[in-house]
Amino acid sequence: MHEVVIVVAKYFILLSALGALLVWFRLSLPEKKRFIFIAVLAAISSLLLAKIGSKLYIDPRPFVVGHFTPYFAHGADNGFPSDHTLLASFLAFTTWHFSRKAGIILLVIAILIGLSRVIAGVHHLVDVAGSIVFAFIGVWLADFIVDRFYKPQLAYGKQAREPEA
Repeated sequence: MHEVVIVVAKYFILLSALGALLVWFRLSLPEKKRFIFIAVLAAISSLLLAKIGSKLYIDPRPFVVGHFTPYFAHGADNGFPSDHTLLASFLAFTTWHFSRKAGIILLVIAILIGLSRVIAGVHHLVDVAGSIVFAFIGVWLADFIVDRFYKPQLAYGKQAREPEA
């Protein structure tokens, strides 16, 4: 059982990246650009929120406060928020805008990653929940900005290609 938890906690992040990449490959060129714009802005926003959150809330790792050995070696720094869960959630919420089905699957993977890290003893549940919230807000903010400033360009590009009557 420990081995399964370790694999999910440490390596399922690769499934998140692969899933987001597969969705991106299936998009049209304008949607690929939109995906990239949202992803870059969401990554910056989510990381910024996580940095601020980590300064405002200090949560020692469970193995530090509980004096036990976690399933795998990990630094004894602030556990809030979970970086793995933040990345997986950010990819899930970004993908959700382009494929609901893939977004849901990636969100389930993100939750599994977070829960596995809790079971492994390297994070508390609040670290995982915080990451999911930061990723959601970061992607929502990025989507808002891209929709506000990029959609007019998409509409203009479509009008420019339409033949005149």
